Amino acid sequence: MKNTIIYLTLIIISSAVLIYSCSKSGNSNTTTPPPAGSTTVSIQGFAFSPDTVKIKAGGSVTWTNKDSAPHTATDLNGVFNSGNLATNATYMFTFPTVGTFTYHCLIHSMMKTGVVIVSN
Repeated sequence: MKNTIIYLTLIIISSAVLIYSCSKSGNSNTTTPPPAGSTTVSIQGFAFSPDTVKIKAGGSVTWTNKDSAPHTATDLNGVFNSGNLATNATYMFTFPTVGTFTYHCLIHSMMKTGVVIVSN
């Protein structure tokens, strides 16, 4: 009788673990789309790509450093500053107001500036 209770307990626990693990999403191939009104900029080959992006007010831009060297995305008027971005690091900034925002890399002055154009 004691062995039967132990076996039944093990079966119940095993079943619960199996059901729980099957209910978890195991699909790691899905990607989360960027939020509406947002866009991405890659920093690669010592350049911002694309170098000009257009978004709506309230939208965001995410910069990703694809170079082996660190970079920054720093607004010329001090509105935003990513700080040093290591390889594969990202920085996101949400633009609440309309305007044109020119930015550069503080570390590499030879890089062409980037522009974010924010409209209504």
